Amino acid sequence: MTITEKVNSLPGWAVPAAIFLFALAARLAYVFSAGIHTMPDIDSVEYLNYAKNLIAGEGYTDGRWRAFRAPGYPFFAAGVFGLFGESLPALKVVQAAVSSSVPVMVYFIGRRLGGRAVALGAGFFSCFYFGLVFEPHHLVSEALFTPLFVLAVLLLLKTEEDWRYSLPVGVVLGLTTLTRPVGLLVIAAGALWIFLRLPLRRALKVSLFVFLSICAVMAPWWARNYRVFGTFVPVCLETGFVVKHTGTPPELLDFNDGMPELERDRRNLEEGLSYIRSRPGHELFMKGIRELSRFLYPFLPAYDTTYMLILPFWLYGLYAIVRSRDERSYLLFSMFIYFPIAFIFCGTTRYRHSLGAFFILIAALGVKDLAERARASGRGRALAGAAAVWAALNVFIHIFSEPARFAFKSFLGI
Repeated sequence: MTITEKVNSLPGWAVPAAIFLFALAARLAYVFSAGIHTMPDIDSVEYLNYAKNLIAGEGYTDGRWRAFRAPGYPFFAAGVFGLFGESLPALKVVQAAVSSSVPVMVYFIGRRLGGRAVALGAGFFSCFYFGLVFEPHHLVSEALFTPLFVLAVLLLLKTEEDWRYSLPVGVVLGLTTLTRPVGLLVIAAGALWIFLRLPLRRALKVSLFVFLSICAVMAPWWARNYRVFGTFVPVCLETGFVVKHTGTPPELLDFNDGMPELERDRRNLEEGLSYIRSRPGHELFMKGIRELSRFLYPFLPAYDTTYMLILPFWLYGLYAIVRSRDERSYLLFSMFIYFPIAFIFCGTTRYRHSLGAFFILIAALGVKDLAERARASGRGRALAGAAAVWAALNVFIHIFSEPARFAFKSFLGI
């Protein structure tokens, strides 16, 4: 019996279970080696203050602001604290378990879009992709946003076979948005795909139920914000801070912290936009290019080997999907919601990690297309040789990452 036959003979739950366990082992190993008690991000203090005040019955506040951070992650952390006490190790272990669902979802998405080989390759690679392994160690909203984003894509694909999946799609999209406001763009990308992929009548039906379930999930938060601020606040009051922090030089920054929270956000937004409008267009464009380059930069400062290994394959995969006009796979392009955000606001690599599942799936589809073309043209050995050279180059850079990083920065003049 061949390996393929053995895999095909396994019960349906065996491969997803194996993927989950491999992913969990990798994430727990990283969490414990990086420091189970550490809090590596400054933002974590604010998120966890909201969570602790929720547990203490003080409502949704970090001690000063009542809606500066989106509520999804603080409520998630509060739930973990409610079950296990205010324990950072417990929170990280739960995050590792939640994150381990991502490779399983990648497997199921891969089966729908490219078949079993794509599913196996993408699913198992996701277990060890650094950006996905990295996230559970960090006590910030991406730890919850990434699994929700991937789950939304999986459920959207299922609406092709049953419109009733539109209800959980809306629930997940609502939770995604409450976790990070960029979820609003995920909703827009999902709606575009629904009308592109489904017949008009079915698309209208699905989009209606998605919209209603989004509203059902978010309405309690909207009502709370109206009660607190006297106006409609869709997610949080961080927009002004982000715009001003992004566009204004540090020496000119003043976040109007003495003002009431709603007025503070509006003033920061107004002043941030005013400064941006005062800058020459070419200056803003070059700043955007630098931010986008930072978003895609391979050194963290250590070399992100898993990201770079698949880079040429997901770039080719984009071309292969467009060339084949595979409308189902167009849903993976929802990852591009982060690219204009990186260009306009902030290109931190932390945001790139949320796109890891999409990079992997598109790369797997690209590898499948390349392999089929190589077999048809008799160039299989050439393709395997090129892939081996690329892998060896990345291993070499990984081993000598510090000198490689300095050489790369010198080449770019940064």
